[in-house]
Amino acid sequence: MKTVDSKTEKVIENHDISERKLVKKELEESEARFRFITDSTNDAILMMDSIGLISFWNPGAEGIFGYTDTEAIGQNLHDLIALSQYHEAHQAAFPRFQQTGQGSIIGKTIDLEAYRKDRTQIHIQLSLSAIHMVDGWHSVGIIRDITERKRAEILLKESEIRLIAAQQMAHVGNWELNLSTKKMWASEEAFNIYGIDYNSQYIPLELAQESVLSEYREMMDTALYDLITQKANYNVEFELKNLKTGQLHFVHSIANLILDDDGKAYKVAGTIQDITENKLKEAKIINLSFRDQLTGLYNRRFYEEELLRLDTKKNLPLTILMGDINGLKLINDSFGHDMGDELIKKVAKVVSKACPSDAVISRVGGDEFIVLLPKSDAIEAEKILKRIKDLSLKETVGSLNISISFGYEMKINENDQIKNVFKKAEDQMYHRKLFESPSMRGKAVVTIIKTLYEKNKREEQHSHRVSKLCERLGEVLGLSEYKIEELKTVGLLHDIGKIAIDERILNKPGKLTDDEWKEIKRHSEIGYRILSTVHEMSEMAEYVLAHQERWNGTGYPKGLKGEEIPLESRIIAIADAYDAMTSERSYRSKMPAEAVLKELQENAGIQFDPELVSVFIDNFLKK
Repeated sequence: MKTVDSKTEKVIENHDISERKLVKKELEESEARFRFITDSTNDAILMMDSIGLISFWNPGAEGIFGYTDTEAIGQNLHDLIALSQYHEAHQAAFPRFQQTGQGSIIGKTIDLEAYRKDRTQIHIQLSLSAIHMVDGWHSVGIIRDITERKRAEILLKESEIRLIAAQQMAHVGNWELNLSTKKMWASEEAFNIYGIDYNSQYIPLELAQESVLSEYREMMDTALYDLITQKANYNVEFELKNLKTGQLHFVHSIANLILDDDGKAYKVAGTIQDITENKLKEAKIINLSFRDQLTGLYNRRFYEEELLRLDTKKNLPLTILMGDINGLKLINDSFGHDMGDELIKKVAKVVSKACPSDAVISRVGGDEFIVLLPKSDAIEAEKILKRIKDLSLKETVGSLNISISFGYEMKINENDQIKNVFKKAEDQMYHRKLFESPSMRGKAVVTIIKTLYEKNKREEQHSHRVSKLCERLGEVLGLSEYKIEELKTVGLLHDIGKIAIDERILNKPGKLTDDEWKEIKRHSEIGYRILSTVHEMSEMAEYVLAHQERWNGTGYPKGLKGEEIPLESRIIAIADAYDAMTSERSYRSKMPAEAVLKELQENAGIQFDPELVSVFIDNFLKK
């Protein structure tokens, strides 16, 4: 065997030295690169032995946790950073990380809560891999502080929860339509509005369109097309049928067009809101603004708008019926506005019952009604008027029959002016009222007198006695037969205004208060208003108005003096006062004849016409 000479040995030795130096240099460079990487990152890089003791701790770990490498190395990672409630989670995670050293799994990542040195709680993401070294398994870990990211995620989640809650409360949903795929993404509330189960975030476009009522589909397609072609905004209201409940909902949808980088339309994003409740409230408000509060019929505002809508060729012949309640003012003055309101409501009920369902019935004034009848002729109008008359005969307010005067006119030709049609209907109505109203008012006066006498028998007896006294005094004065008959009638009616005075005041046994006396003094004016509604009683109404005037001008209601007071009123004043003094009253007994005579004589020229008092005394008291 040939031996290696010393020279050769020297060469080999030098070569080995160079190899070791090279390896050492490479190792130093590798460690420097490792140090550079671990020192320059903000993430924590660490190593742990098989029992979890830290063997390496970079500056990033110190930055995250606050511990220096001196403080951390040799410590158990779980004890160092784990929250007590997460300690077991930390420990349980490490056996799983050891699987990474067997080549089947590259690495494991887990999110955990942790503590800093100052006990500040943070959220970390821990990525570990296990490597097998001479002394056993070691773990290499990278920890990232994800506190801010987690906080942002929580805030985002809370925001999404609030947004969803707000959308559900406001019934607002979001939707997006991909114009290339025709897929429609929608939020949960949008699914609820359509009545589709929320098992996917995509609503089949055909299903959404199917739920929309057919009369709105063309309008929606046009609005979408205009949005895509950028001719107009997408802002539509439509009705849909909830596919789950079958209920109709009114919704409002707005949308914007989203363009791609090339400026081409590729998506439509919008909202959909259930506005059914608002629509119902709006409809209620509109209905109230178009309705008469007392009768529930349409009011003048609605009538005027509806007349414009119906005044078209397709509705010809268009008939206008005009009606006016007879005697409403008389009822209001005699029995009060409550009974007048009851009369109006009864008339509204009668007219509504007599008219067909497509008739537009409006109360356009206190006692005026208008009925619009599209596609109706004179034959139909006459049938309706007959039904109204027949139904009216069956209705009463108190003991009064209902009386309504109606007129009508038709628009037959398209060129006819509707205002002329209205005028002719009104003229016909007033023409009929001339014949129908006086009869009704005459009957009403009889009813009023009857009602007054029924509630106060004393007034009935008093009125009859005053009537007889007026008749006899008229005869003594040599008045005409007509005037005597008039005096007899007005004597009977002079207190008709007391129908509107409270019975408790009329029958009060004691002295009247100032307010009660003011109420009593109203009766002459009320009587005047009642009688003046009847044409043939208009003169008698003037006598009733003045029967409480005094010769010296201190009476009421006008303060007339002397012969300014009608003769008939002066006669009634004496007869009225005489009967009052000679009759039993709730507050006093009747006066003796001597006292009555003295009272008349003392008030002659003050309260009474002195000449008439003298005639009355001579012909009634002295006999």
